[in-house]
Amino acid sequence: MFYELSAGYFTNKDERGDPYLKENIWAYGDSVANAEVGWVWERTQAQLENLDDATRRYSRPSQKSVLGFNFTRNGDNPRNFLKRDQTSLSFTGSLSFFVGKIHSFKIGGEYQQYTMRQWTTSTPQVSLAQLLYNETQSETYDGNLREAQRKLLRQAGVNNYGYDEFGDELDDDELFGPKKPVFASAYLQDRIEFEDIILNLGLRYDYIDVDHKEFNDATKPDEVLINGTTIDGSKLVDIPSFSSLSPRLGFSFPVTDNTVFHAQYGKFIQQSQLNDMYAGWYRWAYEVSGGFFIGSPFGQNIRPTRTTQYELGFTQSIGDNISFDVTGYYRDIKDQVVFYSQDVDRNSRYQNYLTLQNGDFATTKGLELTVNMRRTNRLAVNATMSFQDAQGTGSFPNSNRGIVGAPLDGVTVFTPQYISPLEFNNAMTGNINFDYRFGANDGPAILHEFGVSALAKFSSGHPFTKGTGGSDLEGDARNRRPLEPLNNSTTPSTLQVDLRIDKSFQIMDDLSMNIYFRVENLFDAENFQNVFLRTGSAVDDGYISNPEFSAQLLETYGQTYADVYKALNLDYYEQFLQAGNLATLPYMYGAPRSYRFGIRLEY
Repeated sequence: MFYELSAGYFTNKDERGDPYLKENIWAYGDSVANAEVGWVWERTQAQLENLDDATRRYSRPSQKSVLGFNFTRNGDNPRNFLKRDQTSLSFTGSLSFFVGKIHSFKIGGEYQQYTMRQWTTSTPQVSLAQLLYNETQSETYDGNLREAQRKLLRQAGVNNYGYDEFGDELDDDELFGPKKPVFASAYLQDRIEFEDIILNLGLRYDYIDVDHKEFNDATKPDEVLINGTTIDGSKLVDIPSFSSLSPRLGFSFPVTDNTVFHAQYGKFIQQSQLNDMYAGWYRWAYEVSGGFFIGSPFGQNIRPTRTTQYELGFTQSIGDNISFDVTGYYRDIKDQVVFYSQDVDRNSRYQNYLTLQNGDFATTKGLELTVNMRRTNRLAVNATMSFQDAQGTGSFPNSNRGIVGAPLDGVTVFTPQYISPLEFNNAMTGNINFDYRFGANDGPAILHEFGVSALAKFSSGHPFTKGTGGSDLEGDARNRRPLEPLNNSTTPSTLQVDLRIDKSFQIMDDLSMNIYFRVENLFDAENFQNVFLRTGSAVDDGYISNPEFSAQLLETYGQTYADVYKALNLDYYEQFLQAGNLATLPYMYGAPRSYRFGIRLEY
């Protein structure tokens, strides 16, 4: 009998905003405050001549147009200040013991609690200075500046939990205190080893409390959201906790001396992103009042996604050094998050509003082939190839946003029921790794514990839908006309080779050092992760090459227009997406060749 215990603590604080004005959001739209930190706003002649001093002080520089392309003028401040604070505390433990010669039991559990805070606004903060000036000049202004700021922040859709409207930490408020979700689990596993068969029987209990509230009646949001500045929390109810029992079953038995058959069945749950759910109540008032094009919706009572998985396969040994495994699997996934238009009561002063809820489902079928060769004459090889078919009603929570925004036959509440390939599906992926390595006392002394490994990774690409439309080539789906069934095309395949060279040195009896040099994407392959939907290419979006769109502009501006367009919308597209937080990872292209040198200590 033995036991294992562990505990963990995690903390992360994040602040984003203008690096000069920082948390002073009331100065973001004040040209005087910007000038004091070194940024003089560039004005047009019309702004200088037609605006009075007070109005000009709070009027952002208009954009500059060059060949029909708009650029931000010098000194303009388009940022919003945001801050987040997240901590978590976790405990895990397990107890393993044997009963007789057959049963091996394991009992364990885990407890994890988060404390989450966030503050930002929905209205661009560069507008707040102008709004505050107008408020202080109004006849109703009573001289209380802080209350005027509080009112404007609420109207601006301040998204605050764990902080008050001004961004000061708040702990003891039922509506606006920090979110403290709890995830707990317990499990029991019995490994039963008979002479000809091994059984793994398990049962897992999951408990999730998201520490959030929801409308008592989703069709009457005005019972809670009295107006943009008043919230009645008495009409909110706690979201009930979620509990689930998930059975797990696995077994394996030898068919011959070199062949082992194995099978598994299990149920799994996973809570969706908490960011899809958490929002301050003034942010909810802002969203519900704003209509279709305001921000991004949140959900309230989003339940965990449920997966049922089946696996069946066998492992075959070939000689003493080589084995291969073939495993087929099937996954049934339910209660994924979907974009939804919530109807309201006919007497509500609000319109139908957007929210997220459970609704999408998916099925994934696949086959995995694995080959392993034990180290022989210093060389070890392992390879994996996977074939997968993932289909469902939605690839991500906003998949059906276009359907909700442009309903067919006036049906506004519509959740897709037809199955189509999912965007993240890769029909074939694989990798093969070669590792050539000397042992501790193998070969010349200089080569002791020296090794070289090469890893090749490949993928067949993922589905997308070709389409034509207006000038909004890659944006809102309602501006495009599909040329084929949904996700009928596939992005180009990818191949990347990584190289690693390393050598270990024994420093002391219990301490060794490994020095390594790694090259990722050794051949600097230009792997396209995504493509422009009009052309299916990552280097041509079909605008300049199509006279229907560009002929008049090229006739007016000449080749210069084509060069500027290419620089902005093709060469700079990746940076444009990342600058706007639309893509945090490589979007159009995979990572280029990179070099890494490192030292690792082991004891």
